[in-house]
Amino acid sequence: MNRQVTQRIVGVILLLLLAAIVTPFLLRSPEEVRVALDLSLPPAPESPAMAIEPVVSDAEVAESDARISDERDTVRRTAEAAESPVGIPEQEPAEPAPDVADEAPPTAPPAAQLSGWAVQVGSFSRVDGAESLAQRLRDAGYRAFTRRFEQPGQTLHRVYLGPELDRDRARDLRERVAADENFALQGLVVSVGP
Repeated sequence: MNRQVTQRIVGVILLLLLAAIVTPFLLRSPEEVRVALDLSLPPAPESPAMAIEPVVSDAEVAESDARISDERDTVRRTAEAAESPVGIPEQEPAEPAPDVADEAPPTAPPAAQLSGWAVQVGSFSRVDGAESLAQRLRDAGYRAFTRRFEQPGQTLHRVYLGPELDRDRARDLRERVAADENFALQGLVVSVGP
């Protein structure tokens, strides 16, 4: 075929396509065109406001906080009493009672037996490493405890801070220990139970 004939055929096809696209808009009324091009969303339906009630009342939170504080003070007094031997001269080393020496140290203070939220700051394969970190945290003023965790073929000793009844308070505790220059521990907020 001749080049001019090919160009004319292509031109006619393009004109037909353009006519097919434009013709529907020309045959519609202006109102139909406006409706076809209107892309706005209809107004949202009215939905009733739901009242959200707290699961735990403020009185229960205050009572639990007071109980945690009392138990923490009891543990602190017990620990202080155990650290300061009474009536023993400083030259003589204190010998532990035989029934106490055979027992393993507790892995969590009584305050940790409450359920709530805690910040996991470490996991150790040896109990002495976990206890060492927990003691350093306690010395710095944090409420720290350890728990034993059994995995298939391995026993881990995890170090926690807390517990807190409110998850937001546990998050604040995690941020505080992360910002503490002495520790800079990146913790994980977890749920703990008795």
